[in-house]
Amino acid sequence: MRPIISVKTIINQNRIFLAFYLLFIITGGVLLLLTSKHDLHIALNQYHHNLLDPLFYYATYLGDGIMALLVFIIFLSVKYRYALLIGISNLFSAGVTQLLKHTVFDDVTRPKKFFEGIHDLYLVPGVDNYYFNSFPSGHTTCAFSLYFSLALITKNKSIELLLFFIAIMVGYSRVYLSQHFFEDIYAGSLVGVLFTIPVYCFIQQSNKAWLDKSVLHFFNK
Repeated sequence: MRPIISVKTIINQNRIFLAFYLLFIITGGVLLLLTSKHDLHIALNQYHHNLLDPLFYYATYLGDGIMALLVFIIFLSVKYRYALLIGISNLFSAGVTQLLKHTVFDDVTRPKKFFEGIHDLYLVPGVDNYYFNSFPSGHTTCAFSLYFSLALITKNKSIELLLFFIAIMVGYSRVYLSQHFFEDIYAGSLVGVLFTIPVYCFIQQSNKAWLDKSVLHFFNK
């Protein structure tokens, strides 16, 4: 086995992504403590624009399972170690989120249902808004697991920063589209990040030689 990876090492190697994520966690936590989820959603729902509608409509797809699958397939040709990090961390975190959605929090409604007959939300045209299983956000879980995994892989700090902003944009798109409340994306991001770390540690500590090969290895024989 390789040397054990400490939390300090993970922080030092990914300080850009994690620093901005910590800022999001602190700021978001304060908002959630000071504001009710429905008041916060109404406040955020006021800020919309015709140019932003298509941006967030398409941005939300950067956090679905198909995107994670595509990235997993691409990294099979780079290194199995990286592909497994992406694949297992997404399956792990998605499993936790879906379990929470359909058991503990199965009665939590989404914004459109919550505000039905109470407040007229701005809804982006063409979006099929769901009613139930709001907490946590599955897209946000996937986005933070996927893009944090990529941040753990890359050595480029600029790319690391870009990956964070893609993840946060996916999360906010869920609120912008009124598919989720802010607390849903907040919790989804935590699941995505926290459940990716142990997968990364486990895979990185393994010294199995095949992990550092790829599907291209078979074509180079």
